[in-house]
Amino acid sequence: MLTGTAQRTTRLRTPNVGLEMDYLCICGRRFASERGMKIHRTKMGCLNKSFQQQRTALADNTSENQSRAQNYSAKEIQAEDQELRQLINAKRQKINFPATIAVEQWEDLDSKIVLKLDSLIGDSTLEHKLATFGDIVYQSSLETFGAKQYQSKGPPKRSRRQCEMDKLRKQKRNLKKQMKAANSEEKKGLQEIWQHLKAKHSALSRAESARKKRNQKRKNQERFLRDPFQFVRRLFQQPKSGTLAVSREDLEAHLKETYSDTNRELPLEETAGLIWPAAPGIKFNNKPPNLQEVVAVVNKARAKSAPGPNGVPYLLYKRCPNVLKRLHKILRSAWNNIKVSKEWMTAEGVYISKEQNSKEINQFRPISLLNVEDKIFFSVMATRLTKYLTENGYINTSVQKGGIPGVSGCLEHATIIWGAIQRAKS
Repeated sequence: MLTGTAQRTTRLRTPNVGLEMDYLCICGRRFASERGMKIHRTKMGCLNKSFQQQRTALADNTSENQSRAQNYSAKEIQAEDQELRQLINAKRQKINFPATIAVEQWEDLDSKIVLKLDSLIGDSTLEHKLATFGDIVYQSSLETFGAKQYQSKGPPKRSRRQCEMDKLRKQKRNLKKQMKAANSEEKKGLQEIWQHLKAKHSALSRAESARKKRNQKRKNQERFLRDPFQFVRRLFQQPKSGTLAVSREDLEAHLKETYSDTNRELPLEETAGLIWPAAPGIKFNNKPPNLQEVVAVVNKARAKSAPGPNGVPYLLYKRCPNVLKRLHKILRSAWNNIKVSKEWMTAEGVYISKEQNSKEINQFRPISLLNVEDKIFFSVMATRLTKYLTENGYINTSVQKGGIPGVSGCLEHATIIWGAIQRAKS
C-alpha cells in the first residue's frame, strides 16, 4: 500500500478465509461459491456475451458526432463501463495462448486486437483508454484462444509388469492362507510353489525399480537442460504447503497495522551529517518514453511472469508488436498529461506459504500482482532514474550493489563475506 497521495488498492486472493459469500453472475444467477460461478460463466459464456453487448453499445454511442477534440463526461464513461468493471472484480482465467513458434496465430491476434482497439477507444478520452485498454486486449485474446483448461490428473496407468506383480501378490497371500490350513505333506508342496512365486515377483520388482530409475534420470536431465537454475533451486527448496485460514477482519487489521503509517503526513526533518551532493552534470531525461525504451522493458521481462488483475501477461506484448505500439502511444499521452490510471494503483494480493502446513498470517509472505501496462510505464522511469544517479556519481557502487545495472550485487557481497570469514579463521 502506498503512503503517498495516491494509495495502492490491493484485492486479496486468499483461499479458505472462512466467510459465507453470495456470488452474483452478470446474467443474474447467484452461486454459493466463487468456483461455481466461474464454472457457470465458462460453460454459458456470460463474460463474452456481456463484453460484446457492452462494447457494441459503447461503439454506437461514441460513433455519433465524435471527434478527437470532443470532451467526455466522467459520469457517462463510468456508466458505460459499469458492467465491464464487474469483469475486473472477478478473478480472470488464464488464456490458452499458442506456442511461441505459432507465428501466424500471433500475427492474427495482433491484427484483431489492433482493429478492436481502434474501433472502440480510438477517439475516446485518455482516462477511458487507460481504464479499458487492458480489458479489451484480454477479451480479444480470450475470444480468440479461449481459457486454459486444467484437467485433474487421474491415477497413473499401471504397466503390464505392475499388473503381473499385483496378481503374484494375491497368489502369495492365498498360498499363505492355504498353508495355515494344510497338513504337513501339503505344506511342502505349497511352500515350493510360494518360493517360485516369490522369485518371480522379486525379478519383476527389480526390473520395475530399474525402469523407474531410468525414467527419473531422463526426466531430471530434461528439466536440467530446460532450466538449470530452476532445477538446482528445487533441490535445496524446503517443502511448502498450507492454506491461509483467518477471518477477513483479522486479515484487514493485519494489513492496516503492517502497511499504514500514522506519521506519514508529518514533514521529515533534516538528517544531521547528511552530505549534499553537487549539482548534476547530466540532467534527468524528462521526455515521454520512446518506443525503444518500452520494447527494451518488455524484452527483458520474463514471459512467465504472472499477470495482474486485468489478466494480460508480458507474453502478449512480446508477440504482438502492433499492440505494443498502441500501448506506447497511450503511455506517451499519460506522461505528457501527468495521468496515472486507477487501474495502475490496484494490485492483486496473493499469499504464498513460507513453510509446510502453514495457516497463520506470519507463515505466509504476500506479493502484489500489478498490471503489466503500469509496470512497463514505471520501469522506464526507474531505468532513467538509475541512469541519472549513476552517471552523476550520486551512488557509491563500492558499497551499493543492488539495483545497479551490470553488477551482481549478491555475488559480490557473498564473496566479500566469505573472504572475511576465511581471514577471521586464519
